[in-house]
Amino acid sequence: MDDAARDPLPQAATAGEYVALLRDVRRRSGLTYREISRRASAAGHWLPPSTLATMLGRTTLPRERTVLALLAACGTSAAEVQGWVELRRDLEARASERDRQRSHPAGTAVEQPTLDDPAPSAPPRRGVLGPSRRWLRLAVLAVLGVLTVGASGALRPGGTDPADASPTDGCPAVLQQGMHGPCVLDLQERLVAGGLDVPVDGWFGSDTTGRVMAFQALDGLPVSGAVDGRVLDRLSDGTRVPAAWPEERIGTYLREVFPEDPAGAVQVARCLSGLDPYRVEVVADGARRWGLFQFSDMELSRLGVDRPTALDPGWNIRAARDVWSRTGGFDHWQCASAR
Repeated sequence: MDDAARDPLPQAATAGEYVALLRDVRRRSGLTYREISRRASAAGHWLPPSTLATMLGRTTLPRERTVLALLAACGTSAAEVQGWVELRRDLEARASERDRQRSHPAGTAVEQPTLDDPAPSAPPRRGVLGPSRRWLRLAVLAVLGVLTVGASGALRPGGTDPADASPTDGCPAVLQQGMHGPCVLDLQERLVAGGLDVPVDGWFGSDTTGRVMAFQALDGLPVSGAVDGRVLDRLSDGTRVPAAWPEERIGTYLREVFPEDPAGAVQVARCLSGLDPYRVEVVADGARRWGLFQFSDMELSRLGVDRPTALDPGWNIRAARDVWSRTGGFDHWQCASAR
């Protein structure tokens, strides 16, 4: 089977589809934004994590050199790189043609050259590459050389292009509940990569807010539920939260801690949090509730523990046992479906 059959060339009709394909390349690589940045640097490219995040969060056509840097970091073959670049140039040409048609609609007179105008440039001779084609060939050969030689002979990255290095270019300075779009989609992908499952749908709803709060608490950041550059940088660093207990382990521990009513303990915890140890809820009055048994900020303060402790399923279950022992049952928790 030839390479084309194994790795079909990318197909996209719009800039948004092209960026979506690039996101798939990044996702399949299994690399964090920081790892991609390091690999791109080793390959002689300049691709800060913030620039990568901005590129993959947009629906506009990215810069060619940024595409090359991402593909080189992800180990894309030279033949595939050429296909990516040619597709990007085709999309760019189509966009330019649409702009030209809008500027000169049908029926608009186009100024004809006069005798004083210089003669039009002669078409390039067959076999002679124009500057654009020569640059593409050199770029592809450069990527091929990196893939062959490896990082040991890598060039040092050059200076930063200010237009490429802006961490907020194309995205709001702060992401918060109620927003939607590719910037939110990128945030959700980073949360998932950081160990916090959340629907990757581009909508900043209550689920995303809860996951952001859990990440902020576990990473020692101010817990606001909003995402600024500091949160994005931490997510770009490849920071991961401790692995969450699976439901089976949670159920086993609940039954051990509540031998008098194991089924009731599992039922109440499932009703409150879905047996999700990193569940954070914001209730109507703005108060927050944490973990399996949804202890409030006020309860945590009374118990003298911090929020990361509340997200520890072992502590949360033992604290619930203490409440159960004092009150003689599960009436402390208001969860109608558990009754």
